[in-house]
Amino acid sequence: MTFISSLAMWFSNSNGKVVIEWFDWQLTTSPSFLIISLVFIFFFIYTLLSLIFSLYNLPKKTLLKIEKRKKNTAISALNNGIIASFYGNKKEVLKSLSIAKKSLNDAPLLILLELQSSLYKGDQNNTFTLLTKMLNIKVLKPLAIKSLIAYSVKNKDQKLFNNILNKSLDKKIDFSWIQKDIFKFCVQNNNWIDLSNYLEKKISASNKSNKEILSIAYFQTALGYYYLKEINNAKKFLSKAIKLNNFFPPFMNLYCKLNLAKNQNQLIKILKKYWLINPNPNIEQCLEDSFAEKDAISKLKIISKILVKNNHLYYKYLILGKLKYKAKIWGSSKSDLQKSISFKPSKEAYYFLYKIEKKLKTNDGLIQELKLLHDKSTNDIYWKCNICDLSYNNWYPFCNSCNSFNSIQSININENHKVNKNNQLIDGTLTL
Repeated sequence: MTFISSLAMWFSNSNGKVVIEWFDWQLTTSPSFLIISLVFIFFFIYTLLSLIFSLYNLPKKTLLKIEKRKKNTAISALNNGIIASFYGNKKEVLKSLSIAKKSLNDAPLLILLELQSSLYKGDQNNTFTLLTKMLNIKVLKPLAIKSLIAYSVKNKDQKLFNNILNKSLDKKIDFSWIQKDIFKFCVQNNNWIDLSNYLEKKISASNKSNKEILSIAYFQTALGYYYLKEINNAKKFLSKAIKLNNFFPPFMNLYCKLNLAKNQNQLIKILKKYWLINPNPNIEQCLEDSFAEKDAISKLKIISKILVKNNHLYYKYLILGKLKYKAKIWGSSKSDLQKSISFKPSKEAYYFLYKIEKKLKTNDGLIQELKLLHDKSTNDIYWKCNICDLSYNNWYPFCNSCNSFNSIQSININENHKVNKNNQLIDGTLTL
């Protein structure tokens, strides 16, 4: 303001003329009037041009406003449709999709809404096309992979399953997020070799959890080959499984069936170590599979070398009692079976004691008591799902009840019962 006032005062105090000649025309004016005129002309031209440009852009701005309004309506419909899909409002999903598609093209959420609509309609071809399209969209790729694996499970499509596993090798795809459906496919289709190959590329075997998963995949592959009588392949994959998870009971069962040990002495050493590190009742079946051609006395000598220490386990004496019974060593068999019962009563122990007493025919009352105890007893349960608590007689990789993978764990089957100084059960279940 000071500058303008000073300038105005200068013009008022400084007399002079400005002469403009153009052809034969001559224009004489004062400097102040000339400057004011120029400023006025400048603002006039600026206003005129602004008006012209505004009129010129009016249709375009109008269209942009209309498009923006449509897009906002489409986004609102898209949000409503996504929310409606969560509570299963099929009508709202279809209506929202119709509105959203008018203004939105290939937006991730729009594709999801279209996928949900396709699922409601039962259009499998379009569903598959959309899922394939989602594989090429970074944010949707994990969901597409999970859904396509579920799709391969439903349709038992092994080729698709293998292709999707390869697609999921991207490090950003978390294996734990898709593993449930992967395991389900493997169980239903007995296809573990593809999973083995995938896991070798995808996950590190440096931690315990990964080792267990990979070892089970190897074991199930080996088991499949065993049933197909492809023994060399079965041995190859079982060796891989045992290397990752040594002395796991199911692995040892198959180890003995395949006769992987180089000779009898090595096998006895391995079974002895197995018994010391991870004792399990299946040691009896391992013995039967490994030494099927041996007679009862020979098997008894071998098992005596294996079952060292772990004297607190009831099934140690149960196994010895059964083998002695088969070898017709009645007295020693009876002592071992009684000792087994003193730790934990079992249906098998009562059964063999009953058979011994029946052969000896020394006490009819005891025979009847043993028969009654046998009839009342239930078979031992060795495995239980740690998710749903369902019991199993054998180990399986997948719980049939809650569909959890690797949730079936061994349980404590050697809980001790109170006994008196004569090693008899205090509750009076049986006194011999």
